[in-house]
Amino acid sequence: MIKRIHSILLLLVCAGIILLASCNNNPLKINVSGINIPPVKIDRLEKDMFAMPIDSINKYTPILEKKYGRFYDQFVIDVINDAGIRDSTYNAGLRRFVTDKDMRHVYDTCEKIYPDMSFLENGLTDAFKHFRYYFPERALPRIVTAISGFNYALAYKDSTLAISLDMYLGKKSPYYIMLRFPEFKMLHMSKDYMLCDAVYGWLQSAFKPNEDKNDMLAAIVHEGKIRYMEDALLPDIGDTTKMWYTGKQLAWCKENEFNMWAYLIEKRMIYSTDQTDILKFTDDGPFTAAFNHDFCPSRVGHWLGWQIVRSYMKNNRKVSLAQLMAETNADRILQKSGYKPSK
Repeated sequence: MIKRIHSILLLLVCAGIILLASCNNNPLKINVSGINIPPVKIDRLEKDMFAMPIDSINKYTPILEKKYGRFYDQFVIDVINDAGIRDSTYNAGLRRFVTDKDMRHVYDTCEKIYPDMSFLENGLTDAFKHFRYYFPERALPRIVTAISGFNYALAYKDSTLAISLDMYLGKKSPYYIMLRFPEFKMLHMSKDYMLCDAVYGWLQSAFKPNEDKNDMLAAIVHEGKIRYMEDALLPDIGDTTKMWYTGKQLAWCKENEFNMWAYLIEKRMIYSTDQTDILKFTDDGPFTAAFNHDFCPSRVGHWLGWQIVRSYMKNNRKVSLAQLMAETNADRILQKSGYKPSK
């Protein structure tokens, strides 16, 4: 009798372990230890530029061109001189940039915060292994850091993804306050968001919209596809970091998912091609104006699209990530997703 009870208890424990494992099972958490790619090595354009002797610009420019390719000329156009490195004002513009008192101080600040980029190199190496698992034939980007003079956080050109360190100095950076950056932007201008931002920015460049319509549903489903890709490449990073949401904002989205979806349906906005309508739910900002609430974040349309795609992949296990990204019919994704947020 005792043996029988012991056997029953053992079976119950085993069943509990199996059930717990199945509940925690994430199909995107895969073992990529066998995926071989060159470890990511980040080139530091800002170091090369600010270490360059200002009386030797003509000598060092060909070196920078050779090292950074066409990206360097694009960087000059975007940040220093609209006409590029062949223009007669290039030398003077570059000299002003690297000798400017404020830019020099920004560079020194970046050096203190980012003496090395190993944290990002390791994170991107792991993310790129996941990408190679799903897309073995597609190319991986080269990663470069720079100082853009607060012009942009990320830029993609000539297979190069550039990350502007001056846009990740921390949410309390005096530069952001002085430049009057909106508070909702400053909240995620820090090191903690750099890996997610880099992966997301690259995916946006690598997977352009391919939906066969130009309506609200197509816009949010495309964003959902990109976000699901981000899930696949960064399976251990939480939704708040990926979406730039606070915990309270994410909780609000989950609690009000049914209401938000019902609003889009009732107002017949889900198939609207009016860009004003679409931007109300997809543009960045402090909140989404249609839902006036303290914890309602911006871009809730993107969040809803993400949930649609998650539901689609959950209910269509045989669909690969490559097939998801190749799908052009947002209606088909919605129909096959079984997406029905509960009240």
